[in-house]
Amino acid sequence: MEKRFESKVVGCLVGGAVGDALGAPFEGLWAETIPEKDELLAGYALYEGFPTGQYTDDTQLTLATVESILRCRSLNPADIARSIFSLWRTEGVIGPGGACSQAARRYFATPDWTTCGAPPGNAGNGAAMRTAILGLCYSKTPQVLVPGVTDISLITHQDARSIAGGVAIAQAAFLLLRDDKPDPFEFCHLVAESIRPIEPDFSQYLCALPEWVGRKASVAMEQIAWAGMRYPEFHQPIITPFVIPTVLAALWCVLRHPCHWEEAVAAAIQLGGDVDTLGAIVGGLMGARLGITAIPTHLVAQLVQRDRIRNLGLALAQWIETGC
Repeated sequence: MEKRFESKVVGCLVGGAVGDALGAPFEGLWAETIPEKDELLAGYALYEGFPTGQYTDDTQLTLATVESILRCRSLNPADIARSIFSLWRTEGVIGPGGACSQAARRYFATPDWTTCGAPPGNAGNGAAMRTAILGLCYSKTPQVLVPGVTDISLITHQDARSIAGGVAIAQAAFLLLRDDKPDPFEFCHLVAESIRPIEPDFSQYLCALPEWVGRKASVAMEQIAWAGMRYPEFHQPIITPFVIPTVLAALWCVLRHPCHWEEAVAAAIQLGGDVDTLGAIVGGLMGARLGITAIPTHLVAQLVQRDRIRNLGLALAQWIETGC
């Protein structure tokens, strides 16, 4: 197996988990209350009630998806749904979102993955938080990435915006597998085109994103934080669980810091708000771009279940490369 690809698959899984665990203690906080980069990256902050380096539902649902893929040797939405919702059955899910919990209840009532997702109007980021790894799973068959990720996103969310967010993050991960530095305009155009048939307005925001990459964070966030909303939700910008700002903010951080995992992840967490999800998405995308060696070793060493996550990544890379 090509070691660079293996490193990127493992980097995507481990990077997502590390970013999730870094952000979890600061979820819901305003940007000015979150530590500066050096302090943030020095080690995991206290996450009350949990061990150092504990990740949340963002990573749990991602790992459940990978476990299903390896068990079935295919991307089977029905089995992925069983794998994901088993976390609720065992009451093992950490910090679950409302829409995903609603989907779990609907699934237990009638286990149909095609209809259990939270209904339209629930446009959270619960699909986007778990789909970066799917961009790598479909790297050998990119022509079916959009319909495949659409189905897997539908498990938790029926709203077109949430489905589009899941597809956008998977497409971004696929594009970041390239070793060259992404061109913001080409990158955003390709991601936007992948979701245009699903959610045209969301696609337009992605097309505008390159114009914000070179701006100061405070200026860019005035545009990003309230994208897709009729009016600002709070008195100052913060990234809520609404999927459109989440995806835009995550890609903004990746494009601002394409060569440095720690810079991109710290920038995401320092935006404030739903920063465990931002950390998970950006950490996974940057891991897919740069590989496992780009992630600070002291953070990997302190990550809860690091060996399990690494081994799942190794097994998934082998399956993607060999199909068996």
